[in-house]
Amino acid sequence: MNNKKIEALLERIAIALERLAGQAGNHRSPTEEIPPESSAAELADPIDSPLPSELSDPAVLEPFLNSKGIQIKVVPAEDAADQVIDSLSLFLGERYDALSGLLAKIKRAMQSGMPITESLKNLSQKDVSSACQFCTRLHEVAFLEQYQYIRSPTYLIKAKTTTLPRAQRFFSGQWLERFILQKLKSVRNQLAAEVNSHLPFEYLINPQIVLPNGDDFELDILAAIGSFIYWIEAKSGDYQQHVAKYSKLARLLGLDYSHSLMVLTDVSDDRCDALSSLFSMTVCNLRTFENKLLYVARSDNGR
Repeated sequence: MNNKKIEALLERIAIALERLAGQAGNHRSPTEEIPPESSAAELADPIDSPLPSELSDPAVLEPFLNSKGIQIKVVPAEDAADQVIDSLSLFLGERYDALSGLLAKIKRAMQSGMPITESLKNLSQKDVSSACQFCTRLHEVAFLEQYQYIRSPTYLIKAKTTTLPRAQRFFSGQWLERFILQKLKSVRNQLAAEVNSHLPFEYLINPQIVLPNGDDFELDILAAIGSFIYWIEAKSGDYQQHVAKYSKLARLLGLDYSHSLMVLTDVSDDRCDALSSLFSMTVCNLRTFENKLLYVARSDNGR
């Protein structure tokens, strides 16, 4: 890629991020041909970040880890683009059934920046709209280099993936962690409204830690709602090799079945129940995670 192309790409990213950071809602290219828009409720902004008063709550997560002989090595800094990533993640997670095939093609092609095609011919109008809106938003932030939707009679999406590291991180699994974080905030906000009082809230996402035996480990999300701690791991691919390791860490953390959760993307409710019965973690999918966490958090806080 020559310098002019790089400069043009960077300029497009900067413009898109500036525009989206202020309103991460429904965005569309003026020349884009797509089906009718979803309702405003479907395109709502991601859950708000903690209020300033929440940020002043006493830290509980680091002392908790230290009490288990675990040291925090690195906590990733907040990123100016997090709001944009969160909006995309929420859109993808809440429409995962409709977008999973498209996502799989992007993931396979992105290592080399190859083009993809996706037929929408047999999808419902709602799912066609979701796919087109998602690709439009990806293109606006340069997570797709090119995007075109061809209407009747082919109903075909044509797109070119990108090798940009930020885009690769998003598609490789960052979207799932950020989606779970939005649902975690939603649970905290709903519970705070139910108890009608301030509910302390703290979280760490992707902290690198050092275990008591000196091994390095990276948690997906560790959170505290009130005085109760929840550990959440997310997997969008093979999970079998991680289950035993996670069960061992749950015991080290001293967190029971209800407070150690693993979220999987392509697993049925029945399979989640079976895995939960075998290991010391609550296993759930994208559809059931929020309700299961809310049930536990309500019980913890006397609801």
